[in-house]
Amino acid sequence: MPASAPAPSPAEFVDRIMAAAADYRIADHDRLAAEARAALDTQTLVRDVFGPVLREAGDRWERGLLSIVQEHVLTSTLRRQLGAALDAHNLGASGPRVAFTTLSGERHELGSLMLAVLAASRGVRATWLGPDLPAMEVGRFCSHVRVAAVAVSIVTSPEVIDAPRQLAELRAVLPPAVPLWIGGRATALLRPAELPSHAAIVTDLADFERRIAGLPSRGDTP
Repeated sequence: MPASAPAPSPAEFVDRIMAAAADYRIADHDRLAAEARAALDTQTLVRDVFGPVLREAGDRWERGLLSIVQEHVLTSTLRRQLGAALDAHNLGASGPRVAFTTLSGERHELGSLMLAVLAASRGVRATWLGPDLPAMEVGRFCSHVRVAAVAVSIVTSPEVIDAPRQLAELRAVLPPAVPLWIGGRATALLRPAELPSHAAIVTDLADFERRIAGLPSRGDTP
C-alpha cells in the first residue's frame, strides 16, 4: 500500500487556497481550509495559514485582483472552519472565560475569531459574541456572565468608527477588575492618551498568549 503524501506546508496551503479562490473553486478552498485545520496545530493554523490568507485576500481585493464576491466567499470558508475549531476546543476548556467581539461599526470579525480559537486551544473558555456590538451590549453580557477579560479587535480606522469614544464607553460598563484587551492592525493608529484606564494594546500573538497564560487558573461560573 503506497505511503500517503505528506500534508502541504503552511505556505503551500496559503498558495492553494488563494489559487482556488481566484478561480472560484469554492469546494477546493473549503476542502483545503478543512485539511489545514486537521493537519496543523492551532497556532500554526492561525499564524501561518488563516492569518496570511486573510491578509492576502484583503491585499488582492484592494489591488483589484480579487472581486468582492470572491473575498466574501473565501472569508465565509475561514469563518466556518474557525467556528468549528472554536466549538471543538471549547468542549474541553475549563479555564477562565474571555469574551471576544468588535466595536460597533467594525465588521471585520475574523481576526477576533482567530484569537478566540487560539485562546480556546489553550484551555480558555472563549466566548465569541459576534462583531459590531455596542458597548452597552457587551456590558450587559458581562453583568450576567463572569469573564476574566474582554478582547476587541480594531481593523477599521479608529476615526471612522470613533474607536476612542467606544473604548471609553466599553471600559465604563465593564467590571473594574476585568481587563480590556485591544488588538488588530488599526491599533497602531490609536494614541496612548486615547486609551481608557485598565486597557491594553495586544501587540502580537506572543503578547496575546502571555496575557492568556497570566489569567487566573480557576474558571468562572457557567
